[in-house]
Amino acid sequence: MKAAAPPPPYETSGFDEGPARALLSRHQWPPGLQDACMLTRRAFAHRYWIVDNSGSMSTPDGSRLEQGAGTERLVGCSRWVEVADAIEFHGELAAVLQAPTTFAFLNPPRTGAQRVVVSSAANLPELRAAAASGPGGGTPLCEHVQAIAALIAADEARLRAAGQMVVLVIVSDGLPTDGDLAAAMQPLTKLPVWIVVRLCCDEERVIKFWAELDSQLELDMDVLDDLKSEAEECSSLNQWFTYGVQLHRLREWGVHEKILDLLDERALSSAEVRDLFAFVFGQGAASLPHPEIDASAFVHALDALQSKYPEPFNALRGRRTPWLNVKLLKRYLKPGGGCAIM
Repeated sequence: MKAAAPPPPYETSGFDEGPARALLSRHQWPPGLQDACMLTRRAFAHRYWIVDNSGSMSTPDGSRLEQGAGTERLVGCSRWVEVADAIEFHGELAAVLQAPTTFAFLNPPRTGAQRVVVSSAANLPELRAAAASGPGGGTPLCEHVQAIAALIAADEARLRAAGQMVVLVIVSDGLPTDGDLAAAMQPLTKLPVWIVVRLCCDEERVIKFWAELDSQLELDMDVLDDLKSEAEECSSLNQWFTYGVQLHRLREWGVHEKILDLLDERALSSAEVRDLFAFVFGQGAASLPHPEIDASAFVHALDALQSKYPEPFNALRGRRTPWLNVKLLKRYLKPGGGCAIM
């Protein structure tokens, strides 16, 4: 991928949020997650997706959420089909948000362009054509990272003056075949960029590689697994919470909140539980009682609030469940129930 001119800034004033909120409502996003998504128009000037379409992406150990006949479940598919689902959603979101997003495929697709910039619905057919061509080829990650780092560097002064950042999403199932990725990513440590690594496999050597890269470089970076794996990590520490696909997509989009990092790092404190649901449900959670003052009233009010919105799909149970499990949260908030003391 050759470096091109930095993308022009997009207009942040006078934007109609209606179509974007309609899309997110169709995907049953609660209001707090919608609000967080809207704020990204001002925070991030551009998004770059490096999409691994190498031959290994045809491995049939992926999963996607399938709906039909009044039911939904995670079904098996190739890694590429799993990624294509994410590309479709984020392409549509970029279009309705009018948030310029460059999708750069590692290898030239058989159909469509290797590099597609989406900022309106008019760009979606080209993106879909590229995604429909399927995987094939190697994993030249370094080349693409270096090209995008050059684009961000060329735009650094404007970004800093505007108080904005860029999001770089790397979607991959393997290791680079064209050099030292740590060296290629080193220039990013000095640039205003938030990095999301979306892994598409559970191979130990790949997970270890990215974990070591994360610790080796001083980068603002979030490494994500697939929906079910992230849900398992969250549930192991905060079993009362349903990690829904809406939250997973928001993290893929580049939204970074400390409370989301903590979900799979440790048991949340009672105050953090309140912060989490304020993030998920937005203004509707502003008047919730403090759980340290009256845990029972807090859980009751939160249950009433969540009843206003559709339940998310629970990847661990294979069906829809509430965002919070009332019984488990009540037990969790009791002294000795597992809630962290801060």
